[in-house]
Formats: sequence, C-alpha cells, structure tokens
Amino acid sequence: MNTFTKLFQLFRHQRVLRAALSTQLSILEEGENFALGGLTEVEEEAVVLLVRKAQRYPGPLIEFGTLFGITTKLMASVATSSQKVVTVDNFCWNPFGLTPELHEIFTRKILRFELESERVELIVSGSQEFRASYDGMVPALVFLDADHSYDAVKDEIKWAKALGVPLIAGNDYRNERFGVTRAVDEEFPDGVEFRGMVWWKQA
Repeated sequence: MNTFTKLFQLFRHQRVLRAALSTQLSILEEGENFALGGLTEVEEEAVVLLVRKAQRYPGPLIEFGTLFGITTKLMASVATSSQKVVTVDNFCWNPFGLTPELHEIFTRKILRFELESERVELIVSGSQEFRASYDGMVPALVFLDADHSYDAVKDEIKWAKALGVPLIAGNDYRNERFGVTRAVDEEFPDGVEFRGMVWWKQA
C-alpha cells in the first residue's frame, strides 16, 4: 500500500478516527461508565428499584435512548413477564462513530434474546416522532436518557405528565454538561429523588 493510498484512507475515515480518539479520551478522563453510556453500580440499583416500583402499574416501561441496550437489558431482567420494555432510539449518535445502520445492527445483537422473547420492543424513531404517534397504554415508567438538552428533556417530562405516567425518571441529573437538571427542577419544583445521576419522581 503506497503513501497516497494510506493518506486517502485516513481522509476517507477521518470521522471514524476522530470518534475513536474522542471515545478513548472520554474513557481516560471520565471513566468507562460515562463514556460508554453505562451506569454505575449505584445507578443500576436505582433502575432496578424503579422497575420494581413500576410492577404495580399495568402499562409498559418506555426508555428513550437505547444506545447499546445495556440499561434496556437490565430493565427487562427485572420487569414482570407481562410488562414489556419499549426502547426508542434513532441511532443518531454513539461514542464509536458507527453509522446508524451499524449501530442498530450491533444493538439488536446485544438485545437479541430480549427481542426474540418479546420482552423488549425496539422502536427506531426520534423521541418527538414517537411521542406524537403514541397511542398505547399509559406507561408504568418512562426513563429519559436520549437527548439531554434542556428543551428535549422538558418536552419529554411534559408529555409523560400529560399522560399521567406514575413514574417519571431519567439519567444524568446533576451532570453539568447537559440541561437535564434545569429541566427536571423546573418541572418538579418540590424536588426529585436520585441515586448517582439517576433521578425519579413518583406520582
């Protein structure tokens, strides 16, 4: 392979290389849980608690922001056999710079058992589009972990409140990088419960 060909390949794949470098730096600086979209042990315990709380209500568990399905698998492992986890993602972002198509394929492989057993339903959609067309049962739990901007989180909370969702929760509370905290505090001025960065409000 000559020098020109190598340079051409580097130019062609520069977006992927930048994403890979960014991910490596995030892991070194922030820790693998933050960089790879996972939860700490304390936050996982909070999600388990929330899913168990949701068992007293009949509706599905709706997660906005699948990423690679790590939290989705945890939720499905705790949910009752009659309670489906509906996870929503348009695969527009991942820390490795994968194309949306490859990102979806990889996530479906991770969730293969849960999808085949119909414990999980994966909806490829943006949050706004999904919410606009949703006509199912009132969810027992809505977990927000997709777009972390102030406007997006505020809109998702308003939607869940309008539906009468008994448990509204999400990730990245008190994370100064995002607008989550401001949106949550404005929508729930009397405060929310949280463990780590996982927050929730029960009606």
